[in-house]
Amino acid sequence: MAVISRGGKTFDNGDVQIAMLGSIDYEVTKISYETEQDHTANYALGSNEPSSYSMGKKKHKCTLGLRLRSISEIEKAAGGNLLAIKPFNIVVTFVDEENEIIVDVIKCKFQSQGREVGDDDDIKREFEMFVTKIDYNVVR
Repeated sequence: MAVISRGGKTFDNGDVQIAMLGSIDYEVTKISYETEQDHTANYALGSNEPSSYSMGKKKHKCTLGLRLRSISEIEKAAGGNLLAIKPFNIVVTFVDEENEIIVDVIKCKFQSQGREVGDDDDIKREFEMFVTKIDYNVVR
């Protein structure tokens, strides 16, 4: 079971499935994601208080933690190059504080490749993903 962090809030009861390269059986240790959108205050002539606002571009962020076994399987299926894998979906399902089942879908791709050894000799890696879209609270 992965640690799920959505917009800075952490949830315990969850599942993460990655639909990539014909498999969904990957060991996800952690996933964290959020969306930000630029906002600009608009001022009326002669006013020092905003009279309205406009919204700009969205910025999506996602960090994905995987165990070495999964990283190795993905690399083998991709010919050794994680960076060449086309964007794929990550489906995150968890229960919120009101016991509602939440399903989010993240469309992303790898933008780095490497290894990381932790204090407990558990070989894993957290990847900063390139995210094109996050659909929150998708009804399934």
